[in-house]
Amino acid sequence: MPRDGRSVGERHRGGVIKTENINHEFLDAVLDGSQVDVYYHFGVASDDPILDRLRGVRAIIMAGSGDRIKEFAERWSAMSGDPHIVAFPKEDRFVTRYTGGVLFCSHGMGMPSASIAVQELMRMAYFLKRGDLVALDDVFWARVGTSGGVGLPGGTIVVSEAGVMPDLQPYRLMQGGLGTYWFDGGFPAQTRADILAANADSDLSIVEGKTIATNEFFLEQFRLDGAIRLETAQTKQEFLEWLHANGVRNIEMEGAMLAAYLNSWGFSSFAMICAVLLNRLEGDQVTATSEELHRFSEYSGDVLFAYLQQRLLSS
Repeated sequence: MPRDGRSVGERHRGGVIKTENINHEFLDAVLDGSQVDVYYHFGVASDDPILDRLRGVRAIIMAGSGDRIKEFAERWSAMSGDPHIVAFPKEDRFVTRYTGGVLFCSHGMGMPSASIAVQELMRMAYFLKRGDLVALDDVFWARVGTSGGVGLPGGTIVVSEAGVMPDLQPYRLMQGGLGTYWFDGGFPAQTRADILAANADSDLSIVEGKTIATNEFFLEQFRLDGAIRLETAQTKQEFLEWLHANGVRNIEMEGAMLAAYLNSWGFSSFAMICAVLLNRLEGDQVTATSEELHRFSEYSGDVLFAYLQQRLLSS
């Protein structure tokens, strides 16, 4: 039997973070000073004075690329009155910038890398908000990235309604003899609606849909251009058409885990906004020009910042 039988989209919502999945034994010891939390992959710790400058964090934005994080931080600083940009000292794993109430962090590629970033960021957010669950729940989280489209042309923006694995089931962990632990893969509907409303005047093509997250770029995504090939053109097309028929609109490598972990604490506001680089129903390789790829990537940032302006600067 699954250790958590909740279905996709089912989550507790009451404006306050749940407590049963918070590691209070460790995290509360950090709050009272009896334990130092080392956020190793970010190069800081809970007793580092640099974290005092982040106490006012209101949003945590993640993207795969460190260069994109730097661009995002500079853009947000300019939009919010040019506050100072704080950089963490260690950048060999993740690049981090903080400015204007927003913590921007890269997460690398794939769920193993991104899960490290998310776990350490959740611990850090709990510390920054001093264990205040209402204040913690007020923090908005987002992953902004690129993806392969399923039935969508390049340049389309997908705001994910659920993150699922290639079998259309939620993210889960195999816990040895304890069985399988299932997570909730839904993204909050109200946040999606607010993002769409903030972009109501945009000329961009923005859609909602399920997002597949895979453990691997070639085989699990049914590509035919990898060094190893398991599929035929027919089985690949059948798989992609099956995804499309079941409401999947894009494929990437982090979203199911992101939704799973944030739902485990009961966050009420988080999202994934991804630009489509190509329609996988039409091919495997990205053939858009560098100018087109840059423009497509900028589109997802435009959607994010329209929402951040409304959420953080108009209140």
